[in-house]
Amino acid sequence: MNNILQNAINNAVEQESILGENTTPTPIVPPTGQGVPLDTSPPTPPVPPTTTKGAIVNKIAINIKGLDEKAVLISVKRNMYSPYKLDQEESRQYGAGNVNKHLFEGRDNRVKATISKFTDVYVYVKENTVPWTTGVDMLNMNHYMEFTSGLRKLVDDAYRSVDTLCLFWQDEVDADLERLGQIAIAKGKPNLANANDYPDVDELRSKFGINIRYMPVPTTGDFRVGISDEDKESLQQQLDDAEVNANQHVLQSMIVPLQRAIAKLSVPIGTDGSVFRDTLVDNLVEVTERMNKINISDDAMMQGSIDDLRDLISPYASERGKDLLRSSQTSREQAVTKIDTLVRNMSGLV
Repeated sequence: MNNILQNAINNAVEQESILGENTTPTPIVPPTGQGVPLDTSPPTPPVPPTTTKGAIVNKIAINIKGLDEKAVLISVKRNMYSPYKLDQEESRQYGAGNVNKHLFEGRDNRVKATISKFTDVYVYVKENTVPWTTGVDMLNMNHYMEFTSGLRKLVDDAYRSVDTLCLFWQDEVDADLERLGQIAIAKGKPNLANANDYPDVDELRSKFGINIRYMPVPTTGDFRVGISDEDKESLQQQLDDAEVNANQHVLQSMIVPLQRAIAKLSVPIGTDGSVFRDTLVDNLVEVTERMNKINISDDAMMQGSIDDLRDLISPYASERGKDLLRSSQTSREQAVTKIDTLVRNMSGLV
């Protein structure tokens, strides 16, 4: 993102903050009444329709919303405890770089469970938005309430997991010291298990955090000082590019799982790798629902692609449809043909 776009975001955010503090709304002035002169001029005659090559063309105003009306920007930053510790002795012996000890190895511990909760927040945001720039995504305003409700639940789950981890922190440390102690004995490295490698509970808690920030999508009118027409055109081009990139993200989010489905269903029944699982169809149904929510395009072809995916996968979403894909080679081949056609159509829009 160049300085023009960054300045626009900053100005928009500042205006949002100012409007949220001690600002008295401007009263709405009625169109007629005291202080407003009555317009006594004769009515303007209607504009005749424009004729092109004998055909009558009526001029119809089409209201295309800008990104600032369709989306809001969201930035989510996570802080997490890192279960890695520099092993200075091993690093000296290695002599070619740093050697880190992996604390709390494996998944069966509260540290990894807590980190997983924070990862769930990140995945949820990425799956329900489209990219804007590094660290910032666009959220469809039509699904703002639904999105924030789901996000709030995940954030609460993450912080509850931190509370549980802190409550049982010493138990987790003791168990990990025992694990490393057994490895130390086996490898003859008595210094491998070191209680000083672990933070105390207060420091541990401070290492976890989630910062969520919502911002308006900038427009060329967000600048408080005049800018050149060239800079305005540059900013507008970046806004246009952002919408194009959002469309491509939606298409790729559908194309990739469809291609995986083609690869899976193309394996003949009875051969290695041919086992069908319901999740293949369930995942495509879920993708369709998500893309319908995150799509911010006014392009009928874009919405049409999402609808085409929904129409294609719906017959297979029932138990009977899944059973056909599980047991009928003919049904699989027909599905592959339909999916391949849809993928080709979508690829033409990328």
